[in-house]
Amino acid sequence: MASQPVPTSTPLSSLTPSSSSPAPHQLPPLPYCLRDHKRNIAIVWTLLALDAAILPLVLFYPLWFASDLNPAYIFAVTTSVFGLISGAEWAVRTWLLWRWEGLRPLGVDGPGGRWAFDFFHWSYSIGYTIALIELIIGAAPFRPIVRLCALPAPSFILFFGLLLLTFQVYCHLGFETPFRISSLPRGVPMRPLIYTILEDVIAVDTKCGRGYREQLKKRYEASPMFRGMLKRLNLFWGLPATVLGAGIVALVWIPQVPETVAYGIGWGVPPLWIGLWVVITIWWVQSALRKEKEEWCKHGTIC
Repeated sequence: MASQPVPTSTPLSSLTPSSSSPAPHQLPPLPYCLRDHKRNIAIVWTLLALDAAILPLVLFYPLWFASDLNPAYIFAVTTSVFGLISGAEWAVRTWLLWRWEGLRPLGVDGPGGRWAFDFFHWSYSIGYTIALIELIIGAAPFRPIVRLCALPAPSFILFFGLLLLTFQVYCHLGFETPFRISSLPRGVPMRPLIYTILEDVIAVDTKCGRGYREQLKKRYEASPMFRGMLKRLNLFWGLPATVLGAGIVALVWIPQVPETVAYGIGWGVPPLWIGLWVVITIWWVQSALRKEKEEWCKHGTIC
């Protein structure tokens, strides 16, 4: 267990960007760099790939085609290993948010804040539960429903895709938050969901804590280019996730597609797409941040 994060007592200031406020002298820095965490990122993504694609496929096909096991026993094996890694990560994340106030969203203080998990945690829990229910129901009969067992991964990305697009529409229409969304209190302008995911994942999973939440808030409020980048990233992830997730769900149930092929599509395609989008996103963000800094310097501010 990492050392205890230092809680921040900085009060939550206004979360609404103001175009009339004077520009800060320095572009608010983000205290996290991918280059400094390459090893940890590689380990995490390798484990997630094992959990989300490699193990379900590697276990299913040899047992299905090269053994005499009853299909019910085959899915008893594959179901038993599903979510071991992501489930353990969820449990660790729950403990961190419950135990350390310095990792929780801004404005969530006191003993009652132990149960005020961040928005990403609640969303991930819902998506994970949906996937788990599909797998349990599909594997329960003596003759498992293979097509239903192929749905956890596409259902998960479809759920998050719809959530991303919902936030995109609400932001475009100028809606206010209907309830607390991580560090955003009720009644302030909505922000892209990608902002909240970025805030929550880096603050908790890399243990950067409230210091990162504060800096991300300041950067978002100070930089129009940063706000624009996050809005475009939100759409870049939300639209394909929704289309791909819905397309795979529909394809899996087409009778002409063999159920063993449908299983491979359901478990294999989403992780491949996520990997490709992650690579594009890293390149895109690094390029956009360089341009943002250049523009900031051009306007006479100190960088």
